[in-house]
Amino acid sequence: MIRVKTFTSQLKIFHTRNELLELDQAVNDFIASRGIRKVISVSDTVTSGERGEAIGIIRVVTYEDPGEKGREKILGTMEKRLRDWGEEIEKIRGKADRLGTESRAKYQEQVRDLRDKQELARQKLQEVKKAGGEAWEDLLAGADSAMNDLKKSVEKTVAKWKK
Repeated sequence: MIRVKTFTSQLKIFHTRNELLELDQAVNDFIASRGIRKVISVSDTVTSGERGEAIGIIRVVTYEDPGEKGREKILGTMEKRLRDWGEEIEKIRGKADRLGTESRAKYQEQVRDLRDKQELARQKLQEVKKAGGEAWEDLLAGADSAMNDLKKSVEKTVAKWKK
């Protein structure tokens, strides 16, 4: 089955390169997470503001759906990512426990926030597992969004620890 996925990004002056790199990463993550083996086409178009200035980009990817086997692979990949991030959260919690009282409270709050995001991603993944047909695609998009939010939050927290 042939499917189409649309990605969008707002463009800001002097930030376009980073926004295009983030758009590329989102497309690549989508393709990898879904086990897509055949991309049929990729096209970009720019949206314009009232004065004709570029304000956004739309990227459309047409691909061949990997089918039921792909679904199993997607769910397995998502479960593994969720476990990996859970381990990373546990490492952060361990480091937070070794800090002084004031710093510990700050990082424990971040760990609680990460755990909340992890639980939301876990719930979304469970909904995807139970769904079928077209509902599966819609729920998968929500689970993917929750997973990406968790990923960014974990990476941001880990980066703070490295400073």
